[in-house]
Amino acid sequence: MASLFASSGDGLASRLGLSPWVLYSAAGFTVYAIVCSSLRFQRLKTMRKRLNFPDRESLSRMTNEDAQKIVSYISTYEFPLLYDFSLRYAIFKTYAVDNIGNLLYKVSDLARPTKASKRYDDTQVLFASYAEFPPGSEYLAKSVARTNFLHAPYRQSGKISNADMLYVLFESMYQPVRFMRLYEWREMSDMEVAAVATFWKYIGEMMEIDYEAELGKKEWKDGIDFMEDVERWAIEYENEHLGPSPEIGKLGTVLVELLLSAYPKFSRDPGYKILMVLMGERMRDAFSFPEPGVPESALTYPLLLARKLFIRYLCLPRIYPAKFISQPDSVTGRIKHYHYLKDPWYSPPTFWSRWGPEGLMRRAFGLKVAGDGGAALLPDGFLYEDLGPEDKMGKGVDETARLARVAQAKVSASACPFALPRKG
Repeated sequence: MASLFASSGDGLASRLGLSPWVLYSAAGFTVYAIVCSSLRFQRLKTMRKRLNFPDRESLSRMTNEDAQKIVSYISTYEFPLLYDFSLRYAIFKTYAVDNIGNLLYKVSDLARPTKASKRYDDTQVLFASYAEFPPGSEYLAKSVARTNFLHAPYRQSGKISNADMLYVLFESMYQPVRFMRLYEWREMSDMEVAAVATFWKYIGEMMEIDYEAELGKKEWKDGIDFMEDVERWAIEYENEHLGPSPEIGKLGTVLVELLLSAYPKFSRDPGYKILMVLMGERMRDAFSFPEPGVPESALTYPLLLARKLFIRYLCLPRIYPAKFISQPDSVTGRIKHYHYLKDPWYSPPTFWSRWGPEGLMRRAFGLKVAGDGGAALLPDGFLYEDLGPEDKMGKGVDETARLARVAQAKVSASACPFALPRKG
């Protein structure tokens, strides 16, 4: 049989004027691409079957726990790189809002080049905590409570409004969906979109965001219906509040410089131009950034398309999840951070992190590795009271504990937030 196949292949190759090995290689490549694509979609099918969400109608019974499981799997298995980048993009975009950007420029460490690195990583580990710990977890409650503690003075004084909070929540759930649709190897399914919206809805409830005050309603069919409703509201909000100011421009410059400083020097100029393309016109205008040239746009989108096709057809699905933070240490309660931007805040200096492939590459390009910076960067990990501006580190422990109890009481793992009450 094998000799018959080989003879047939040799004959076909001869008729086509090709070497038999070219034909065999093309056939093998095609089979491999089909297998890769099939295996990648199989994980989605398995998750949908396991959680029993076969259609749109079934999404109304999605629980908070279901939503967290789905968000965890898409952010650590399916789309770890762009899911993380989309959240960073979402938070950055909210800094172009007049209330938020002007306030941050006046009071936040994010606007101080020497302090921005910690505040940036603090935000990242808080967002990672939301996805890592299930609803009902004391660590989810602690992470949201620390966020609430840091926001409290500004919310109580009216400097951050309920509408501002809802807009930040909207960008946090909308941008991952948008980025996956435009740039990833596949877009999110209805189940995944509903999960992202359900996830952020309960996070928003723990943050005491009043949906009814802004949206004029408090019931939706499912997560997709909720996201679409908030999106309609957000368009009007942006028209009113998203625009340039000197303070917002200066804040944007500091943060872009921070982002680019985390990469090798030779990549910073092209990285800046690609970033300008991805921002889009409205966001660039709000930060007073220049418009990119045609060559930058002509390079960026084909690169993203090539990445999309490469992952879909040539990369087997991940076996192990991408880990952004660890589980709490059983003795100290400290949580380690594995995905720092520039300075290795809360990152443990293991042999692998310092001398493994990534560590060696970072050293070669003059970038910092875990352990650089010493004890000041808390290499044993963080407690939630460590997060925040330097003058708030270690402070507010009792108040944060109280806020954690309040936040934890607002969400139930088994609750179906979109299940409408029965009538009669």
